Amino acid sequence: MTKYAFVTGANKGIGYEVVRQLAEKEYHVFLGARNPELGEKAVESLGLPNVSLVIVDISKTESIQGAVKQIQEVTDHLDLLVNNAGIAVDFNIKPSELKVEALRQGFDVNFFGTFQMIQTFLPLVRKAARGKIVNLTTDMASQTMFANGEAGPLNLLGYNSSKTAVNSLTLAFGKEFGENGPEIFSVTPGFTTTDLNGNAPGGKTPAEGAEIIVDYALSETNYHGKILNKNGIIPW
Repeated sequence: MTKYAFVTGANKGIGYEVVRQLAEKEYHVFLGARNPELGEKAVESLGLPNVSLVIVDISKTESIQGAVKQIQEVTDHLDLLVNNAGIAVDFNIKPSELKVEALRQGFDVNFFGTFQMIQTFLPLVRKAARGKIVNLTTDMASQTMFANGEAGPLNLLGYNSSKTAVNSLTLAFGKEFGENGPEIFSVTPGFTTTDLNGNAPGGKTPAEGAEIIVDYALSETNYHGKILNKNGIIPW
C-alpha cells in the first residue's frame, strides 16, 4: 500500500531535502510550495515520479483548504504531515526595536499557519495506519535551553517565540490525541545553513538537517508529544 507524505515550504532548503529523502524511501510525496513557478522547478529538479506539487500558502485559510482538496484527489489518507514552512523576519532586530507588524507576520505563518494545517489535515492523517504529524521547531524555542545559553546567541523574539508557540501546539494536540494517535512531535534540525538565516556559514547542509527530521519521522519509536533534537528529547 502506497504511503503518502505532505511537506510544506518544500521548494528549497530543508523542506526540499525532506521531500527527496522521503521519496527515496518510496513515499509518494506532495511537495508544498507557495509559489507555483518555484514549486514546479523544484519538482522538475528532483526528477522523481513519486513527487507531485501542491500549491499552499499556510498563512491563508483558503489556500490550505485548496491543498487538502488537491491531495484528496489522489489519496484518502496521509501517513505523514511535515509542517516545515516558516519565516524569520527579525534577524538583527532587538526585541525592543521589533515592530508589532513583524511579530504578527511571524505568528501568522509559523503559529496560526501550522495550527490550521494540523486541524485541516487531521482527518486524512487519522485515516492512516500510523499517521504522524511532525512540526519543525528550533532549539532557540526551548525556553530552558535558550535561558541556559545552550541554543545559540540569537535573541529573535519573533521567530523564537512563534516556534515556542508551535511547541505548545505539539503538546496541546498531543494531550488531545492521547495513545490513540495520531502521533505528533516537534523536531529541530539545529543550526542549518539555509535562506531562512541568509545562508549563514557554519551550519549543517540542508540535506544533513533533513536527515534528522526524516529519521524521526520514519522511526519505529513513538515520540508522541515530545520536542526533539538530533540527540533526543529536549526540554521545551
